[in-house]
Amino acid sequence: MRYTLPDGSRHHWEARRHRKEAGGRGAHSLTWRIGLLFVIGSACFVAGPIPFYVNLVGTRGAAWTFFIGSIFFTSAAYLSYVQVVREDGHRWFGWTPHLMGFWATLIQLVGTLYFNATTFRSLQDVPPEMVNQVIWRPDAFGSICFLISSAIAFGEAGHRWWSWRPGHLDWHVTALNMWGSVFFGLSAIGAFTEPSGTLRNAVVANVGTSVGAVCFLIAALLTMGEEAPRES
Repeated sequence: MRYTLPDGSRHHWEARRHRKEAGGRGAHSLTWRIGLLFVIGSACFVAGPIPFYVNLVGTRGAAWTFFIGSIFFTSAAYLSYVQVVREDGHRWFGWTPHLMGFWATLIQLVGTLYFNATTFRSLQDVPPEMVNQVIWRPDAFGSICFLISSAIAFGEAGHRWWSWRPGHLDWHVTALNMWGSVFFGLSAIGAFTEPSGTLRNAVVANVGTSVGAVCFLIAALLTMGEEAPRES
């Protein structure tokens, strides 16, 4: 939104930038904390599929890594949602459907809950015939939620569904999250379990997870810089 004040000064207001810069900067900034939580969660998903790491901690250790990472994802997603609804006067919960950021963060939060479910069930002994139902299905739903959420966030940051704004930090953050969601989606496709008990494409599943998580990790680091700029 562009507007002119009575004194003739012109201002440019953007929803995401205003939201991310609110509340100061540094370790006490909500934006900084959200970014840190996403960094930790993403790092867990980067490490989880790496063969060296799996050999080091074992398959169960890797499964725990994914589950812990999903908890950090959910914590960060919830705080992102809180950051949106607080703008409308709410504190911990709220319904603000008129804001694109509300839908982006709410759908993202739902997606992380699906990842909580799939990673938690991966810690248990699931019968082969139930793997697709209790592990793969929530993984696929979570990936779909991430794709929808990242598309909305990208549209909010760019003010249209497709944009090219490489000079803007929020554009890079949302574009990287979009790519991360695409790779997570590819990972879900590769992770479908065939009747023989093997993954449809283990390489796609593992590489998609790691590459997608790297995109999320870089985006999270950049998010930590979206807080209020330093005063000159």
